[in-house]
Amino acid sequence: MGSAPASSPRPRSLATAALCLYAVGLFLAEGVLQAGAALAVALTLGLLVARRLRLAPDVRAYVLASGALCLWQLVSPAVALLTGAAERWPRSSRYGQTLDTLAGAAVACVGTLGVPWVALGIIVAVGWGVSAVLGVYQHFVPWAWEPPAFLKLSRERLHENFGTEESPHYASGGFFFHRLRFAHGAVAVLGPALAMVGRARSLRTRGLAALVVLALLVSTYVSFARAALGAAVVVCVLALLLLMRGTARRVGLGVAVALVVAVLVTPAWSERAGRALENVVSGERALAMSVGWRLVREHPLVGVGFGNHKPAALRTQAETHITDLLATDAHNLWLTTWAETGLIGLVLQAAVHGLLARALWRRHRDGSLAATGALLSFVGFHILSLVHYLPFHSSVHLSFAFVWGLGLSEGSEVLRD
Repeated sequence: MGSAPASSPRPRSLATAALCLYAVGLFLAEGVLQAGAALAVALTLGLLVARRLRLAPDVRAYVLASGALCLWQLVSPAVALLTGAAERWPRSSRYGQTLDTLAGAAVACVGTLGVPWVALGIIVAVGWGVSAVLGVYQHFVPWAWEPPAFLKLSRERLHENFGTEESPHYASGGFFFHRLRFAHGAVAVLGPALAMVGRARSLRTRGLAALVVLALLVSTYVSFARAALGAAVVVCVLALLLLMRGTARRVGLGVAVALVVAVLVTPAWSERAGRALENVVSGERALAMSVGWRLVREHPLVGVGFGNHKPAALRTQAETHITDLLATDAHNLWLTTWAETGLIGLVLQAAVHGLLARALWRRHRDGSLAATGALLSFVGFHILSLVHYLPFHSSVHLSFAFVWGLGLSEGSEVLRD
């Protein structure tokens, strides 16, 4: 594989445009994220066709594994139809999410043309700061705005009350207007922000990064997303132990403890936290996972086809009583992957994440700030993946992929200053 010369202005400009558009989508809207990811994939294919793509061996391995997984996802519905595991082709919206599989690899490839690190940092910091303020407002005020039809989100969902009638607290979503996308997207960005707090040389930069971390934590809190808040706290504690010493570590741990206390003393939050274990052991998630295991046992090798979990799960409704909402996926990354794409897809998924972790770890040990942040984000992703199938929410999966791809890019040393 060959690479565009650093002096070639047009590819570099396209790379900057793709990465900046992608960064805006992290806090603004799913459609913007998808447009940024699609532009990154198209630019990568152009570099590949022109034989101008040069990658380090470990990054090349991750990119090839991502391509193999995407290819299998593309053909798996046809295989499922031929073997009788599926009755119809998946919905186009779900099938189109095969593109998301390539996003992290595409960002890493586009990064070979140069990354506008400072511009991306400013875009994400300002965007998520404003989004957090908007989310806090939405938490307290039942705004009268009617979402446009293309967002496929009712006002009733926006006004979902997690408090009491006397003291209502609404499901906030920032610009996303969906509390889970809002909270999980915050976890994706949390890793890089923490890396800046722990490793940037400038005291002012570290202070600004700390404000972004606070905004992200507040975003998970006001959205009432239990798994996201738990993952955020774990990632913060891990970052404090790995990156900080002395007073900074003590202050950070104090903030983490304060957040946990705030959860325990808030009636709406303490009730949700108390039901969390029950939900996994014997509640809705337990039901979704049991149906996922049933699909795995019935079609272990090739699965029911990428994007076909819902129709396959609903075929068991008479016996399992699975609901339309719960049938979407098995609420677990690995179980859903196995059910939809079989053992072949499961092995490819494990290869993608294993190769990604190895490449990020090597760059982290070499002092890459972006790789350190991506590793923290990677940990948060896999905590969430225990109880969520994150690829179902395209904006969430693409947010993590953006951070991972940047973690494999060169030149993040500039962020230290």
